[in-house]
Amino acid sequence: MSKFIKLGPCEACGSKDNRAEYTNGFWCFGCSKYETKKDTKSLRERINPISVNINSQVLNIVHEIPVTPLKWLLSYGITQKEIKKYGISWAPQEKILVLCMKKDYWQGRNFGYGNQKYKSNGNKPSLIYGKGKTLVLVEDILSAIKISRTENYAALPLLGSSLSKDTESKIIKRYKTIYVWLDRDKAKNSILIKNRLRSFDIISKTILTTLDPKVYSKQNIINILEEKK
Repeated sequence: MSKFIKLGPCEACGSKDNRAEYTNGFWCFGCSKYETKKDTKSLRERINPISVNINSQVLNIVHEIPVTPLKWLLSYGITQKEIKKYGISWAPQEKILVLCMKKDYWQGRNFGYGNQKYKSNGNKPSLIYGKGKTLVLVEDILSAIKISRTENYAALPLLGSSLSKDTESKIIKRYKTIYVWLDRDKAKNSILIKNRLRSFDIISKTILTTLDPKVYSKQNIINILEEKK
């Protein structure tokens, strides 16, 4: 099994101590960039999982995603480039497709036992996908990735349907316009979040659609978001 060596700086995101070195590669908890080592000893170890300890829970991950979870990703139009960019990986023992992994949090789609669709551990982070000036709050990571493809919009996955006070305080300082696009059955939550954001003089509107944002194409997403202006 690959072993942790030390934390160090990451040239990709500029973090001083988020880049973890393992015996067979490097993983940045800040920007999710993964690099493999090229020496012979490291190449032999690449077939073994990287063991990541988050909140006392050890999650062994590999970057080769099996057919079934890969097909699930591709069914929503997630590309191989995006899989690599966002550090999407596979936990073979738990049979979890890990969609997000930070220092004190992970979340993934369950392909193993039980009826729980998504599993997670730790404190939810405030993740911003994309560089647009208008922020869109969504429920899940794939929806955030799809919205981040647009030029004018960024997305924050709530990893659920509620907005924490900590995340709220961060986004109202950064964005003047924030849309709320949750599942139709979470319309009440959407309205509550919208009204609270408006109390801070944020331009905010709810978006209700039949399907999740992750189902729509880039152009469909743009059309839906532009309708709300």
